[in-house]
Amino acid sequence: MMRAIAFLALATLACGSLTAPAAERRGGDGTGLVGQVLRGPVTPVCRVDVPCDAPFSAWFDVLGLGDALMARFHSDSSGAFRVALAPGGYVIVPSDSAPLMQPGSQRRDVVVGRNGFTRVTLSFDTGIR
Repeated sequence: MMRAIAFLALATLACGSLTAPAAERRGGDGTGLVGQVLRGPVTPVCRVDVPCDAPFSAWFDVLGLGDALMARFHSDSSGAFRVALAPGGYVIVPSDSAPLMQPGSQRRDVVVGRNGFTRVTLSFDTGIR
């Protein structure tokens, strides 16, 4: 009988931790980040009449204290994204598959405000020169 109760307790804990993604576990009550992701330069020579940066679609990790993974998000084809997070400081890191120069080393510090979604523009280096 005790084994059955212990088994059910462990199964309940295990299922609970697998069903809620990191963003939901850490998500704020109506707070987070919203914005656009840009990469650039997108050409070797920038001209006045042609944008040097462009929006792009990629996966990003949101890291908290001690680089703990707090959430993941994906920007759409226009670079737009939205991720629920509790107020506080975070670091945004592109996934290793992002079309950037050394994506894992390109870290952007952000701060989520106490009210609503904080608007940010994240710019990353493509390495094109």
